[in-house]
Amino acid sequence: MAEFASKGVAGTGLGLGIAGTALGVLNGGLSMLSGVGNNCNADCGEYRPINRFELTQSELISQQAGEIALLKSERYTDERLVEVYKDLNSQISALKDAQQAVNMQQAVLNGTTGTTIGCIQAQVAQLMSLTKVVVPNSSVCPGWGNVTITPATTTTTTTPAA
Repeated sequence: MAEFASKGVAGTGLGLGIAGTALGVLNGGLSMLSGVGNNCNADCGEYRPINRFELTQSELISQQAGEIALLKSERYTDERLVEVYKDLNSQISALKDAQQAVNMQQAVLNGTTGTTIGCIQAQVAQLMSLTKVVVPNSSVCPGWGNVTITPATTTTTTTPAA
């Protein structure tokens, strides 16, 4: 058994369809049917029907736009990487220069310290050998004049053996 819509519902749908068609014709829809005129509401709208070719072209354009966006982001990333590389390279170069300056100062300090230690070692060796060297009086007491050392004379007595 099939159920059919009531005559009132069908009549209402038919009446609304006719009224919508009439309003569309009054609003310039007739020019769309006849191909005359420039009705942007029907031809240029965002929701107008499209064919397969237009759909394919739209998908192709969308795909190309995505590829272009990807390439732009890759180029931006590459540019940023180049900037980061240049920045790091300049920082490393500055650190190398600073380290080279520190190394030069250390080399000068090492040379000065080595020479000073050599002089001190020579002076210590000279002081150690003072007991073996006769030092002139003029070096020990300058301005005192000549000093004469005379050995003491002592008499010795011998005792007879008992």
